[in-house]
Amino acid sequence: MPAINEWKTRAAEHLRRDSEDWRIEPRQARLLILIPFIIAVVAAAALPFKDFYLWLVNEDSLIEWLQFACLLAASIFLPLITVYLIRAKRWGIAALYAVVTLGVWFLTGEEISWGQRIFGWATPESLNEVNRQGETTVHNIRGVQELVPAAMLLASLYGACAPLVWAAAGKRWEQLKNRRLLIPPLCLVPAFLLAAGYRLFRLLIWPEPTFVISEYAEAMELSLYLGLAMFCWYNLRLLREPQPGPGRNQARGLHRRAA
Repeated sequence: MPAINEWKTRAAEHLRRDSEDWRIEPRQARLLILIPFIIAVVAAAALPFKDFYLWLVNEDSLIEWLQFACLLAASIFLPLITVYLIRAKRWGIAALYAVVTLGVWFLTGEEISWGQRIFGWATPESLNEVNRQGETTVHNIRGVQELVPAAMLLASLYGACAPLVWAAAGKRWEQLKNRRLLIPPLCLVPAFLLAAGYRLFRLLIWPEPTFVISEYAEAMELSLYLGLAMFCWYNLRLLREPQPGPGRNQARGLHRRAA
């Protein structure tokens, strides 16, 4: 029991310091930890109520539009981050963010079938023949759709594990310049961890694509996209803060010595 208490104390201290580093209020950090669990529990609790569950997970319903909102937010934040990085002449990380921006733009369009159901156009016949849902999407094409779970798993595992590895490694890599741009805050670990847990469960325990289990993926994808959107937002917010120049740093040093 003392060991458990010590672990909890250390974890809470890591979370506190990490949130301070990201300028995240403690209440907001706790809320971001809870939201993915709330999403998972609400979706699971809806299972006995078929109509309500279908309303949550169906195409063009609540969870899908929340997914789109998170992806849309990320697709706005990412190019802005890329512009800030280019202005700062941080070319390598700017190129990485440009590639991610294109990927998220594509994913955002795919999430709503490129507006097909909004504007009501028909799926081209050639695409309809190979698309599992008969939609104007790439991720539902037979052969491509098998790659989607693997990509989701890798993204989720990275988002969940990178902050934990960083917290364990700590001060050894403290001066890594692009740390925040590559490693999400600790308070977002549950958002990625639940999505990764679901994908591992499907891969290792329940590979059979039954309707209820398959559709539960929508809730887990919402958790993943929420984590992505918040990670982008916090990075954009920090990049927009005025960066202290050499003169300001020297003035701060003189002020501290005088104090």
